[in-house]
Amino acid sequence: MNTSSKLSRRKWLKTVATAATGIAALPFLASTAQAAPAKLTKAMAHYQDQPHDGKMCARCKHFIPAGGKAGHGMMGGAMGPGMMHAGLCQVVQGPVSPRGYCLLYLPL
Repeated sequence: MNTSSKLSRRKWLKTVATAATGIAALPFLASTAQAAPAKLTKAMAHYQDQPHDGKMCARCKHFIPAGGKAGHGMMGGAMGPGMMHAGLCQVVQGPVSPRGYCLLYLPL
């Protein structure tokens, strides 16, 4: 047996071992990617239904207005009477008021 065939065999075995390790890790990686992060309860976030020093959910990056997208607030701050419906939050459980506030507030 010559030297080049021994190196080739070693390289092949190393490649097979690496591939087997990668294949074995796939189920773990797939389950990790699908798991949604847990949200905090309102009590844990110290949520309140009224603003605090001008800070409110409607102006927070985590707020998802009813039928809207997170991080877009309430259409640039235009909050008319029909726009004050409860929305959701990316980090706090349950419905939240656009005029609410919690310690996780992050301005737009």
